Parts: sequence; structure tokens; C-alpha cells
Amino acid sequence: MRDLLQSDAAVSLPAMVAVQAVITMSAFAIPVVAPVAAVDIGIPALYVGGFTAVVYCMAMVTGLFTVTILARLGTIRTAQLLLLLVGAGTACFTLATPVAALLGAVAIGAATGPMNPTGSHILARTAPPRWRAFVFSVKQCATPGGGMLAGVVVPPLLLAFDWRIALASVWLGALVVILLIQPARRRLDAKMPAPRPLTLSAVLQPLRLVVSRRELRAVAIMGFIYGGGQVALAAYLVVYVTSRFDTPIAVAGMLYAVYSGCGIPIRVVWGAMAERIVSSRTILLSTGLMMAVGFVLAAQFTAAWPVAALVAVSALLGVSANGWVGLFFVEAVRLAPADMESEASAGAQFFAYGGIMLVPMMFGVVVGATGSYEIAFYLLAALSVGAVIQLLLAKQTSTKPGSG
Repeated sequence: MRDLLQSDAAVSLPAMVAVQAVITMSAFAIPVVAPVAAVDIGIPALYVGGFTAVVYCMAMVTGLFTVTILARLGTIRTAQLLLLLVGAGTACFTLATPVAALLGAVAIGAATGPMNPTGSHILARTAPPRWRAFVFSVKQCATPGGGMLAGVVVPPLLLAFDWRIALASVWLGALVVILLIQPARRRLDAKMPAPRPLTLSAVLQPLRLVVSRRELRAVAIMGFIYGGGQVALAAYLVVYVTSRFDTPIAVAGMLYAVYSGCGIPIRVVWGAMAERIVSSRTILLSTGLMMAVGFVLAAQFTAAWPVAALVAVSALLGVSANGWVGLFFVEAVRLAPADMESEASAGAQFFAYGGIMLVPMMFGVVVGATGSYEIAFYLLAALSVGAVIQLLLAKQTSTKPGSG
């Protein structure tokens, strides 16, 4: 632990956690205020799903620009730019027009895309190798942490004042973090990456890198499936148990809280275990199998199941579906060529965000077409097993002479 505390990661990790927490909080804050804000904006509250899709669609694109931005601005200036975009995005929503709300989603999505590759870039360079998995996993705790902040801070302000004041807490938090990380700039950005041209070729380099390397491509496909399954369950769990089994909303909310709440501690546990007790890849493979078992069990839910059993399955899914993200970026960085960690992270993230956008929609289409949540859950289980198999096959073939 001493080598970690004496490294630059002692500065970069808290900085990236703070930045990621605020950016994530902004994305979660919009659905929280949606029921009230939608009336003033003049749109149905259900349209909030469309704004979320805009956020992730923008994130897929802007993440590819990360390397060029980092080369021009450095890590801290890039992080500050992302926080300014978050402030601008939440401010746009407070204008209470459909166009302004759309622009707000675009700005928040533009900030979300470079968030993880920026963190991967600086943490890969500052964390001691044996602590890399732990540091990456702790950094990813900022994502559920940002969701918790939105849940704790925004509703009381919404009730006490107004939804605009509630959103103001986000851009105020962004301003505070901008100021707090400024002193770290001299230490973390002392060595800037080589300048990169802003060309189509440079922007597409992360995708070419991921597609051209078999193991990296397999990790990206895994991220697509795991990320999609994670968000599909988050989107449909409460609807599933309340609409099919008349589960009380309080119990359904508890199941969702258990599923979400497992994300923070398990990321720390996996990070502490990875590369010390077991490899990151082994944990990721085990995660896929646990997700598959959890989805199959979820398909078996009936009104006769005791609450304790429902909680146990929700916890299993929370541990598996919510715990893999930090190690996903660790594997992407590990498989990247020298000095291309941010490219690998951006390219792999592109696929993961694609899964977040597409798999929940696929889940809804299957339920709508068949009238069966069970079939949809079995499909998620099959996809999870498929992700594990293709990751194993990529490892085997990559060891053969002449493999890519």
C-alpha cells in the first residue's frame, strides 16, 4: 500500500473519482427531476428515455475524440472541460424548452464519452502495476456513487425548492470539482502525450485498434453484452416484479436498491483480488457465468417466491452485473500497445455503450413480441454465456503462432 500512496495515483485517483461522480450524477439527475420538469418543458415524462439514449449516443461518439483532446489539453484540463459541459448541459435543461433539453442531453453525453478513457489514461500512467486493477475498480465506484448522489441530493432540493434549483446542485458540484483538481495539473500533466492531429483517421483509431486485435475485440464484445445486460435489468426489474406478480412497490424498490447497492463494495473487492489472488480475466469470466445463472433464476420468479429469495437473486445479479466495469477497463489497458491505453479504453467503451443502448431495447422488443419476460431473461443468459465462450476462445487462439 505504501507504494500506491507514494505514487502519483494518490493524486490522480481522487481527482478522477470526483470528476466521474459529478458527470455521472448529471446523467442520473435528469430522470430524477423528469416527472416534475417534463410539465414545464412541455413533454411527456416518458420521453426521458429518449434523452438518456441521446446521452449515450453522444458518449459513443465523443469518447473516440479523447486521445486528440488529451494531447492538446492534458488530463486535468480535459476533465475540467468535461465538467464545464456538464454545467452547461444541466443549465440548458433549466431553460425548460424541448430544444434546450435536447441540447442539455447532448452536452452531458459529450462529457460522458471521454470520462472513462481520460481516467484510464492517467491511472495507467500513475498507478503501480500491481495496484492497477484496484485503482481502476475504485475509480469505477464513482459511477454508482454518482447515482447515489443524485438520489440523495436532488429529491430534497426538488421538494424544498424547485427542480431548477435541484439541477443547480449538479453544476455547482461541477464548479467545485473544477477548482479542487486545478492544483493537480502541474503534477499530473507535467508530461503531455504527443500531439495528435484532429483527423477522421485519428478519431477512428480506437475502433481500428479494438477490431484489429483479437483479445481486445473479445473484451469489447464482452463489454457490449455485460453492459447491455446490466442496464436492461436496471430498466425492467421493478416493472417485471410489479406487473407480473403484483409485488408491492416497496419490495420492488428494495430489490432494485439491493441490485444497485452491490455495485460499490463488489468493485472494491474484485479490484483488491485481481492480479493478487486471481487474474482480472478469470473474474470477468466468472462474472459472465454468475450473470447467466442470475438471469435464469430471475426468469423463474413467481408470486410464491419468498422475499428473501428475491433479494438473494437480486444480490447475485448486483454482484455480477454491476461489478465488472473496472476490470473491463483494466483488461483493455493491459491488452493495449504501449502508450495506447486511452485508445484501447475509448474503443472498448464504444462497444460497451452500444450494448447499453441496444440490449435494453432488444429486451423490450422481445417482451412486447412474445409477452414473456422469461424468454427475454433466457436470451440475456445465453448472451452472457456467449460472451464468456468468445473470451475464452480469443485467449486460446491468441496464443497460436501468427494470431492477431
